[in-house]
Amino acid sequence: MDVVIKTKHLSKKYQTHLALHPTNFTLKKGEICALIGKNGAGKSTLIKLIANHIQPTEGTIELFGRVAKPNQEVRKRIGFLIDTSVFITHFTAKQNLEYFATQYGLIDKQRIQDVLDEVGLGQVSKKVKAYSLGMKQRLGIALALLNAPDLIILDEPINGLDVEGIRDFRNLIVQLNKTYGMTVLISSHILSELQQIATQFVFIEKGHLVESVSREALFKKAKKAISLKVDQTSKAVQIIDNTNSDIDYKVLRDETIMIKSDVLEPSEVNALMWEQGIRVYQIKEELFNLENYFLQEQRGESHD
Repeated sequence: MDVVIKTKHLSKKYQTHLALHPTNFTLKKGEICALIGKNGAGKSTLIKLIANHIQPTEGTIELFGRVAKPNQEVRKRIGFLIDTSVFITHFTAKQNLEYFATQYGLIDKQRIQDVLDEVGLGQVSKKVKAYSLGMKQRLGIALALLNAPDLIILDEPINGLDVEGIRDFRNLIVQLNKTYGMTVLISSHILSELQQIATQFVFIEKGHLVESVSREALFKKAKKAISLKVDQTSKAVQIIDNTNSDIDYKVLRDETIMIKSDVLEPSEVNALMWEQGIRVYQIKEELFNLENYFLQEQRGESHD
């Protein structure tokens, strides 16, 4: 599979603060890669370095197999979702794209109509000042698609969107990926959305790239979780410890016990509690949750 982005020992330092430690990162053609981390973890720094908005302190970036240079033609193969505040509010979507196309040296008016159709704005005639946030984000993606890029980079693209806007955005990204084989690099703190669309997950913490894992490997790696509510929480925890000291569990604030195990089944846990005279109020198997994985695995919150 072709490599779209490859960084080697890429780092960024601001005076004494190392915003991004030496990072080796690879993005392959056709992937939807999710950058995951807290605010300030280094996600935006990595994206800005790739976009050439800031310069690295050390290391190199390869784009489509070539070491990237600031004014290289290869950068035209990348589209970025920009700050939507740059749009001219008293222009329509088409007028805005025509304006920016002129700035870029493009004269293909059919391309403008095509990308507007692609993002669902082809038949919208009202001015941008009347747009919802979701519509502005769609226009931002249309602008990013203007050069027919092979790679699109999106930094926190669904901030502030309502449920419908998030759904539409998710469907659009999947459509672009499936229809055109477009590679996508996306950061967002809404992990439930990334879980639904990403094929590759990259975790960044305090400027360090701590894990890069495929969707398939992540779901295999993640242990099954069983949530349990009982009438005697402390006694139930003792029973779990005595049964198998290798079982990971955590007691939540509402006294729910979260058990992570590849070997235990809910029926076995239920029977074990019943035998010890503990009343089970609720027991169920939890589906994989990216947010829980990030919080518990990356921050080490589970019990050993």
